[in-house]
Amino acid sequence: MAPIDKKTIDEKLFKLQEAIKIFDELKGESKDTFLKDAKIQGAIMFNLIIGIELIVDIGNHILTEVFQKPAKTYRDVIAYLGEANVISGAFAKENEAMADFRNKLIHDYGRVELGRVYEYSQKAPDIFRQFARYYAEFLEKG
Repeated sequence: MAPIDKKTIDEKLFKLQEAIKIFDELKGESKDTFLKDAKIQGAIMFNLIIGIELIVDIGNHILTEVFQKPAKTYRDVIAYLGEANVISGAFAKENEAMADFRNKLIHDYGRVELGRVYEYSQKAPDIFRQFARYYAEFLEKG
């Protein structure tokens, strides 16, 4: 087992905090404003992608280094984290679809439903914060 690269994880958690800050700044925008403003849409979509990537990168690092169980898909990372009790199983089930949404944002962006993006943007800061807490707690134990 290779050691967990805590420095890299800390850097990724810092970047996740930056994304959360942007969400918090934009969270006050109404849905109507969001649907009309391409700049806000772009900022939200970009930070959703970045936030989900960071969550998955950190999670896959933990799965690979601690449990020797690398995931094949982004969705699997979240599911396996729940199975390994890095995050709660219920939290994993609630959020594994995020990985599919990330894929839609990247690969099928022309058909992304903006209303759904707005809904995710309202929940994302709390979800990202919870992932960060789970990771920090796991790293403190190890």
